[in-house]
Amino acid sequence: MGSERKKPLRAEQFTTARKVQPWWYRATNGVGRVLPSLGTPSAEAWFAKAKRQNPGVGDPKPETLAALQALVGSLHEDAALSFSGRIAAGMDCVRMAGEHLLIERAIRETPAILDTEIPSPIFLVGWMRTGTTFVHRLLAQDPDTRTMPYWESMYPVPPKDAKDERPEQLARVLKQLESLSPNYEAIHPMGACEPEECVALFTNIFRTLQYNVQYRVPGYVEWLQGQDPRIAYGQYRQQLQLVQFHRPHGVRFALKDPTHSVFLDTILELFPDARFVFTHRDPATTMSSLCSLYAYTRALFSDDIDPLALGPELMDSYLPASLERALDIADGLAPGRVAHVRHLDVRRDPIGSMSKAYRDLGMELSDPTRAAMQAMLEAESRKPRDIHIHSPEGFGLRAEGVREQLADYCQRFDL
Repeated sequence: MGSERKKPLRAEQFTTARKVQPWWYRATNGVGRVLPSLGTPSAEAWFAKAKRQNPGVGDPKPETLAALQALVGSLHEDAALSFSGRIAAGMDCVRMAGEHLLIERAIRETPAILDTEIPSPIFLVGWMRTGTTFVHRLLAQDPDTRTMPYWESMYPVPPKDAKDERPEQLARVLKQLESLSPNYEAIHPMGACEPEECVALFTNIFRTLQYNVQYRVPGYVEWLQGQDPRIAYGQYRQQLQLVQFHRPHGVRFALKDPTHSVFLDTILELFPDARFVFTHRDPATTMSSLCSLYAYTRALFSDDIDPLALGPELMDSYLPASLERALDIADGLAPGRVAHVRHLDVRRDPIGSMSKAYRDLGMELSDPTRAAMQAMLEAESRKPRDIHIHSPEGFGLRAEGVREQLADYCQRFDL
């Protein structure tokens, strides 16, 4: 939506939050530091506000209220939010609370939603920054493959009577993000009508490890890891039924969320016919890029970001162990259930790599799909080539140290 950019973006090596924030944002935070406190955030107050904004929606699920309470507690105790960050986090949580209430009302009013058949799903798994976005968009070129455009995952409930302006609504939000972090799209390109991660379906129920990208919330992460993931994936499945009910399409559903790889066993329990595309990349480059994503994202909400502590934080997190466990689960699946795709291969030969992935999943890449993928690649080649600069050393890591910690993984996939 809107005119295409003519100039490339450049995301520099992250050093401090202030250097990536626009001057007016820094000034606002400076003023905010001398103003009276906004008070302690409250999950109950935020849900009450969401109910006022959406009359007649009813009450949240108890497990969703509990999740927001855990997030709010960690935001207050751990996240070191700036003045603007506190305002933005509150507005965002009220919006997500409202979406949760709208989803619950939609399901209550139309029980047939829960009888909707979900097209056979293909889950993209692997660490963030391993090429999942590019592979997802290639998969989306197949007319038999259903994906969710960003507007649909962000706002899954269509309006009852008014004109459906969800794409325009999200385009305005992305424009606001551009004003807050002008070079953010050099790290993660986004478009209101482009296929996007299904993480928004998890934020609508306040149960996702992705919040730790947005804020530093170790208390919330610890709480979530102690929860039954079937709670999150059960409600996620209902939201997939909701979007498919209102906009039916597809022989298969391509679903992407970087934290899917943490929960393969739960996915297989709730989606018994699931197949997987597992993406792989040199973990030193991946971790460096991932740290940069974390830093730039957290800088939207906090001034207190130490890049040299960020690398060790992520290497000591759930990420390495979850990768190993996901591979163990994937290795136990029958042939035709998993395709492994290396970032280097898909960049060198996108269509050849996708053809192999299709074969590995027991499918055939049709001529119309090849042509659509080629058209996408040609369109991408005409866009400005954005630059994203990052290094392991800039985030307190050594490239060889990362590779040594994941030596078996590197050897297996020749990374």
